[in-house]
Amino acid sequence: MPNLSQILKAEIARISRKVTKASAQPLRSAGFIVKRTVASLKKRIAVIESENKRLVTLVHELLEKNAETKISEVKDNKVRISSRTVKALRTKLGLSQDGFATLLGVSGQSVYAMEHRGGRLRLRTQTVVKFLALRGIGKREAARRLQEIQAKSKQPRQTGSKKSKGKGKKK
Repeated sequence: MPNLSQILKAEIARISRKVTKASAQPLRSAGFIVKRTVASLKKRIAVIESENKRLVTLVHELLEKNAETKISEVKDNKVRISSRTVKALRTKLGLSQDGFATLLGVSGQSVYAMEHRGGRLRLRTQTVVKFLALRGIGKREAARRLQEIQAKSKQPRQTGSKKSKGKGKKK
C-alpha cells in the first residue's frame, strides 16, 4: 500500500506542474513581447537622440551664420536705425525703456538718448545685432527673454572674502 500513496503523490505533483506550466506560458510570451518592445524603443530613442543632436548643431550653425550676416550688414552700413525705429520697436514689444535696455544690453539712459536723438543712430555693432534680433519677435517672446535675463542677474553671487565676526580691536 505505501507504493500506492507514492504513486498518487507523484501523479498529483505531475498534474500540478502541468497546470502551473500551462498557466505560466502566457506570462512568458508576454514577457518576451515586452522585452522585444523595450529593445525596439531603445533603438528608436537612440536614433531620435542622434537626429536631435544633428539638428541642434545645424541650428547653431545657422544662427552663427545669421549673426555673421547681420554683423556684415551692420559693417556695410546697410542697416538704418533711427530714433523712430527704436521707439516703434520698443512700443511694439510693450516694454519700458529699462526693459528694452536690458534686452539690448545697454543702460536705460542710452535708450532714452536713442529715442530722443534725431536722424540715423550710430550704435555699436553688438547693439545693432541685438536690435535686429529683437525685430522679429513679439510681445510674449520679448517678455520671456526679459524674464530670463532678469532671473540670471538675480542669482546670488558668491563673494571671495568672508567677514569675520567678533574679531578685531577689543575695547
